[in-house]
Amino acid sequence: MKKLLLATVTGAAIASGAYVVSQQEKGYTPLTQLDYVPADSIFFWSQLESLPYLSYLDVLPEAFKNTYQVNVFMEEMKAQEAELDKSALFFLNLVEQYAKSLESSTSFANIWGADNELKMLAYSVGLLPVMRAELGNVNAFQKTLTEAADKAGIAYQQSDVDGIPVTKFTIDHEGQKVFDLVLSVQGKWVTLTADTPFNSPEDLQVALAITKPVNSLNSTGKVERYIKDYQLDGASLGYLDNKLLVDALTAKDPQSSTTKMLDNILALSGSPNALDMVRNEACQKDFSDMANKWPAVISGTKSFDISANQANFEVSTIVASTDQKILTAISNLRGFVPAHTQNADKGLVTFGLGLNAAQLSPTVNTIWAAFSSAEFSCQPLLMAQAQSKETNPAMLAMATGMLGSMQGVSFSIFDIDIAEKADQPGAVELSKLDGLATISANDATALFNMAKSFSPEFSSINLPEDGTPVEVNDFLPPDYQLDKPLYFALKGQHIALYTGEEAEKHANALASQAVEANGMITFGLDTKQLVPLIEKGSKLAGEEVPEELHNLFGDGYQMHMVFDANNQGLTTDVKINIKKGS
Repeated sequence: MKKLLLATVTGAAIASGAYVVSQQEKGYTPLTQLDYVPADSIFFWSQLESLPYLSYLDVLPEAFKNTYQVNVFMEEMKAQEAELDKSALFFLNLVEQYAKSLESSTSFANIWGADNELKMLAYSVGLLPVMRAELGNVNAFQKTLTEAADKAGIAYQQSDVDGIPVTKFTIDHEGQKVFDLVLSVQGKWVTLTADTPFNSPEDLQVALAITKPVNSLNSTGKVERYIKDYQLDGASLGYLDNKLLVDALTAKDPQSSTTKMLDNILALSGSPNALDMVRNEACQKDFSDMANKWPAVISGTKSFDISANQANFEVSTIVASTDQKILTAISNLRGFVPAHTQNADKGLVTFGLGLNAAQLSPTVNTIWAAFSSAEFSCQPLLMAQAQSKETNPAMLAMATGMLGSMQGVSFSIFDIDIAEKADQPGAVELSKLDGLATISANDATALFNMAKSFSPEFSSINLPEDGTPVEVNDFLPPDYQLDKPLYFALKGQHIALYTGEEAEKHANALASQAVEANGMITFGLDTKQLVPLIEKGSKLAGEEVPEELHNLFGDGYQMHMVFDANNQGLTTDVKINIKKGS
């Protein structure tokens, strides 16, 4: 059974988790299919506007297709093929078809029936997972499923639900039926869901988009609200509703389809009272209050642009919150991230950490105090609260005091190269380095002087207030000498350690950058520069290029990520630029 579940979960993750992308500069137009999505769906993922998926697949590097992970999974499962039952083999066959479909856009179209007008929805009806897609060739999708079933030897039959034709694939284990995988086709829309011992016939009708739920997602305005509130482009959206999830676990609404299905699952498992500890009025209120402060995790695209040779997209994920006390405390941690860390095209790798060190201890204390002093009546929360009171974070103030007025750190490598050591064949050394590391502070001089007290060897270094650099090559270990000068300099409110022309340019630019709270974390990576460097290093060392290299980075792409906090919650924005054949 464990192998069946592994195959099921992996297949579902591959099918649904791959690509949250959308087209650029298209306003949201309500999709009529959302009339069939229940308003109380715990999760929702969608491609609401047509996506030129086949064109996108042609541009996508192997690293983004998860091909390596899929192939590893296939090898592991095939090694145990003799031990797998028919149902597990069925899902394994589908995973194998998925791997084949990634070989080209033609293969993907032939196997799954997708075209360049793809729309997709994944959501829940109670606890029933539902996946729906608008395809160019629905027969291809049906054929792939039935051939996988025939190959595995599992039974399937043509049937109907309320007059709508469906195909039911019987999933069993050790001779006992577990559930039916149900496939229906209505026009160009394909629907895949399950008919289980814990759902009702009415639930199945809603899941198959035969009947509409009493309250639909379209009627709530939730999609439009999320798009507007978080400045998304309206073409792709997903969310996890924490409030509905908590309410289902605590049975706040015993008549909801999610709660009823959960009750049925508990009864079928022989543990009908497993959640009694949180299914009482006190816990329903306390957990609901907490969930209302952190109601959802939302993700969607802000922009997408695709052509025959490249794809550019920006995806935003928001942990939404209305807890302004906690958000203010976290926002107080925001520090300074330099300009050279805020784009993906500034070098090979760049990282910035904005951190107001003086606020680290107060922030932790605020979060700790908020939980430890909260008025709970729910017993599990009271127990957790009692344990939290045993750990007082006051000592953190002593540990962070030495950081003084620090507001952030960063490093960037703008250019780098390697060569074989002349006197040591097979050994590799740096032949070129252009890089910059910075520390930003309200009082950079005081911070530098404090740091020197911990490293006596640097006591003789004094940084001129006018920004004149001091060469520090003599302080480098013998094995890490550089051909070019390595400089320390005080640039306004920033301490800079740098070498190379590009690094010097960005170091000088720091002098005009005032230290202010402008972010928390930035990270950029250009694998188009990184991959050739690793290949060169492997060749010089007489080693084969690691297979994992191309599995991880493909042919090369640029990526930039920003993590920050604001009055709406915690946000992560990711920009990616992919160029075909780069």
